Order: sequence, then structure tokens, then C-alpha cells
Amino acid sequence: MTILAGETLFGFFYDRVTAAQAAVGTTVDEHTEFYLVNLLVGFQRTPELVAPQGDRVDDRPLAIRLLESRADVGQDRYRQLKHIADSTLYVLGYFAESLRRSTVDLKYYAGVGETAYAGLAHLSDARAEGAGQVFNELSQRFTDCAELISEVRDDARTDSDLLQLYEQWMVFGEVRALRRLRALGVLPLAEGGGSH
Repeated sequence: MTILAGETLFGFFYDRVTAAQAAVGTTVDEHTEFYLVNLLVGFQRTPELVAPQGDRVDDRPLAIRLLESRADVGQDRYRQLKHIADSTLYVLGYFAESLRRSTVDLKYYAGVGETAYAGLAHLSDARAEGAGQVFNELSQRFTDCAELISEVRDDARTDSDLLQLYEQWMVFGEVRALRRLRALGVLPLAEGGGSH
């Protein structure tokens, strides 16, 4: 990732999220767009994958953490749900390839993230005007938002990542990888690739 002199981290990610929406062909509400930008900035500045108590997002199964959050009340529940939801969205957006090699299906992560954001939407409706709508959209369009983050990640790749993109296309049939290859001037011979 290269940030130009004078460019803020927020400005950098705002431009990338805007470009990702155009590339993917999907748009989110302006407030959700700002939330995604702030999420990306937060993960670049601090080790957000680590909760304030020192727990990593992957220390315990996410479904168990989600169930445990039901016992929490007020601010503790809000903080726990937000950490689970944001971390899951970031991990699914940035590290989907490594998750494909795990024993847990990507749909599991998406389901946990959707549920956590839905819980936040419910809690936020009574707290802050507009926050509930953002969390509701993040819940309902979780995979779209993860794809936007993946597109932002792909946009920051260099030419040395071409082989990895090609592998993503050939092995997993990722349309996003094919789109990035085409944008870089690479036209795979077999566009019927992918194992699914």
C-alpha cells in the first residue's frame, strides 16, 4: 500500500472504497461507505484484531463469542458485538484466500458477521440516530461489503501479485481476481477456470 505525501489515511481509503464500488458494480449508503473507510483506517492504525481485553478475534470460535455476548449488557455487549462484527468483516475482506484453506466455511464467517451487525443494529436503534441503519445495511449486505474490502485490498496489490491473482482465478474461480487481471492487462486463456 502506497500513500502519497500529504494524503491522509482516510482520504486514501475513501478513494479506494469509492473506486471499489465502481469496479464491483455495487454501492452502499454514504454513511455505510464512511463506516467502511473508518474501519479500514482503524485496522491500519491499531491492532484492531485484538480486543481491549487482549483476546484476538480468532482465539475462540466466533460463534461461541457471539453467544457469550448475549450475556453482556449495555456498553459491554455493544463493544463485544462491534469487535466481532468489524473483525469478521475485515478478515473476510482481506484474508478470504487463507480462510478457504481452513476447515471452516466462508459462509460461517459471513453468518457470524451478519448476526453481530444485526445485534448492533438492534442495540443502536435506541442509542444513536443513523447508526442502526448503518449496522442494518452491514448485516443485510455483509458479503457485498466484504467484497468491497477485498477490492480495496486488490487495488493495493503490485504486479508481483499477478501469480496469486491468477491462482485465485484458476483455483477458486474468483470473478474479482479475473477483473483485476484484466485491469492489469492479463487475459487468461481459459476463462472457464475455477473449481466451483
